[in-house]
Amino acid sequence: MRNYQRQTGAVLVVGLLLLLVITLVSVASMQRSVLQERMTANLYERQLAVQQVEAALRSAENWIAAQLPDPRDSIAGNDWFYNLPMPGAADRWTSAATQWRAAPVINTDMANAAQYFIEYLGEWPSPINPDCASATTIEPDCLSPTFRITARNISAAGEPGVQMQTIWRL
Repeated sequence: MRNYQRQTGAVLVVGLLLLLVITLVSVASMQRSVLQERMTANLYERQLAVQQVEAALRSAENWIAAQLPDPRDSIAGNDWFYNLPMPGAADRWTSAATQWRAAPVINTDMANAAQYFIEYLGEWPSPINPDCASATTIEPDCLSPTFRITARNISAAGEPGVQMQTIWRL
């Protein structure tokens, strides 16, 4: 009988230890689930910002295409349309003095608006025939006006910031 009485307390202690281990595993699992949910929400917000910036790039490309035959004629009339960059100068997208144009918003209730500006980069040779500019006589269709479009979203603290660029040529 003495042996039976000693084992009664041991089962209780072992049961309480197992309950403690199960509780700790459950709490750790819940913390991982909350972290994964936050990561998914951040990824979702980033994708919305990327879509907004891509829409701004497309809007700028459409604007340039609407200015044909020569979009350079519109440089003087728009603060956000810049002529050739100055050699050695800081990039325009890093300058506080750069004027940005607001792009149309594609999902107003879910993502912040985007902005863009356009830079004329000069006459560049065609990517199909890049050596045409080094010939002794340059063909009329060798060089064409080339533009760089820079777009970004307007992000607040804690929100994802996205900036993209594209090259557009006639």
